[in-house]
Amino acid sequence: MEFSDAPAALTANTPESAFERKAAQWLLIKDRVDTQTTLLNKLRDDMSDDLRAIGIQDEKGSYIIELPRPLRLGEKSYKGMKLERYTTQGTDEDEAEAIARDLDTEATEQGQDAVIYDRLFPRVRQFDPQEAYVLYQEGLLTEDHLDRIFPESEGFRFKRVAA
Repeated sequence: MEFSDAPAALTANTPESAFERKAAQWLLIKDRVDTQTTLLNKLRDDMSDDLRAIGIQDEKGSYIIELPRPLRLGEKSYKGMKLERYTTQGTDEDEAEAIARDLDTEATEQGQDAVIYDRLFPRVRQFDPQEAYVLYQEGLLTEDHLDRIFPESEGFRFKRVAA
């Protein structure tokens, strides 16, 4: 994007110079934040290793190190650091399928209805976007139909442009 032919002066009161000041400030802050984030992540990783190596593990599996004296930052005081353990529950669909098939097989062998698999894995109507293009190629859908089925949306990303 070209600005006006006027000499570049960061103190001039033009929209271009105001934008240039903002861009310079943004680039400087972005660089500082990236550098600080890298340092912060390295410290976090090192301290996590320390917590696992010399910290005390509580009943929930978290590791804690109490500081010899509290550290104050502004209005807050910190007496230690903690590597907190947490769990998340995932889903193993392959295991669910195997269990359902086994139970349905047992039910069938005992003369009962096999219903577990169908209840865990119901048949669901699902749109097939590729089939829309096949139907278009076959002349069953028009370009207008495709435009309505696949509406275009607009978005913007804030990016740096390298010199």
